[in-house]
Amino acid sequence: MNLKHAKTLSLLAFFISGCGSGDQSTQSDEFTALDRSTRPAPGPAPQSSFPEYETTQTEQGLTIYSIESDRQPVITYRLLFRTGGLFDGEKPGLAEFVASMLDKGVEGKSAYELASEIDFIGASLSASATSDFIAISVSGLSRYNSQLLDILKSVVMEPVFPQEELEKLRQRTISNLISEKSEPDALVDKLRRKLVYGDGAYGAYKTEESVAAIGRNDLIAFHREHFLPNNASLAIVGDFDGKEEIDRVSGLFGDWNRGELPEIAELSFPKVDGETVHLIDREDSVQSTLRVAQQSIPRSNPDTPELKVVMSVLGGGMSGRMFRNLREDKGYTYGAGSYSANAANFGAIVSYADVRNEVTTDAIKEIFHELGRIRDEPIPESELEIHKKYRSGSYMLSLERPLTIAALVQEIDVYDLDPDYYRTYVTQMMSVTPERAEALARKYIRPESSVVVIVGKWSEIGNALKEAWPVTVYDEDLKVKQP
Repeated sequence: MNLKHAKTLSLLAFFISGCGSGDQSTQSDEFTALDRSTRPAPGPAPQSSFPEYETTQTEQGLTIYSIESDRQPVITYRLLFRTGGLFDGEKPGLAEFVASMLDKGVEGKSAYELASEIDFIGASLSASATSDFIAISVSGLSRYNSQLLDILKSVVMEPVFPQEELEKLRQRTISNLISEKSEPDALVDKLRRKLVYGDGAYGAYKTEESVAAIGRNDLIAFHREHFLPNNASLAIVGDFDGKEEIDRVSGLFGDWNRGELPEIAELSFPKVDGETVHLIDREDSVQSTLRVAQQSIPRSNPDTPELKVVMSVLGGGMSGRMFRNLREDKGYTYGAGSYSANAANFGAIVSYADVRNEVTTDAIKEIFHELGRIRDEPIPESELEIHKKYRSGSYMLSLERPLTIAALVQEIDVYDLDPDYYRTYVTQMMSVTPERAEALARKYIRPESSVVVIVGKWSEIGNALKEAWPVTVYDEDLKVKQP
């Protein structure tokens, strides 16, 4: 028997003997002393430890953020462009298509050959688009850093956007859009964004018509106009030598020419007055999918971290008031909550739930009750403390992921944040007092200027809704119709 097995058996024997012998009265006293009916006191507040990073600017205008860590022999590169859906113009979905097509073929390599190369070194490649930016990341073992950079360069600077791959993407997207007409969450969020943000900008969404209109030349033109070094930042996180890696990146992208930055179209947002209710009528709905939303602040607002603590009290998980009211107290739903969405130019505060048809109106009233209560009544310090530590702890845990660190450091640039934003993030959240929370709620939470969006069955919930609010009814194409 080897030493490892011997130790294992010794520990097993110890636990078995402990369970079956000893002073039973003492063991009973120990278990009796533990009061499981009372929530344990929260632990000490976590301390912020956002990693130090270096910032370098190349001659071509590319901003490089380098964050060195030798905890694991891996490296992540994340290249971000300050562009996205806000530049789609008359063809919503264009930026998403560009991001999706980057790895579908580059100069000298097909999509299959590129995927095989990535797979051979055990790397991962991903690209995504939001309204505010397009991000491309590649990760793998540090010893493959040269290959990883070559892959990143090829998909960013040399995509060929093959027509056959574009048609495959188009058909998949149209099929998904058709499927979304039977998905309440997709429908309710499309209409919610349109009502809060307007028809363009953050309120725009893909349609079968807009997807059908996107051509290969559109992708090429978007890429040429937006994929510029002076419109980008590169975050490098992992095990590498700082100066050596910066020199490698600067040399590899040295032939990438800067260009004139595209101008964003002037943004305008609708004015939301009063409480209005909007119902997408689906006669086969067995429950109502609800969103109550209002306009809010952009990400750069210095109050954003503190407001997220207030929003956590209102609707953050099972400890949030929305969940406790609608699920635990009323039994209307399996889940309910609220969150604050903060983009570069605008924001929204959103509350959500899925409820039985017969309690739809009552559930909306309870959501408004909680929105009013958090604004009008001070939050007890004990409740606030739980959510401050929850938010801070979740943030600290997220820093274990290199890709998260890369994304956060680039947010400083794309959202025009203070350079110390994430160094003081935990401190700012933990400093929220009941008085400060009440002031934030009074300033930013405005239930009197909200839109209520529902996907549900008009024939079962319409009469009760009409008695409480004016109601606008839509079909599954989000066109206004007569109920």
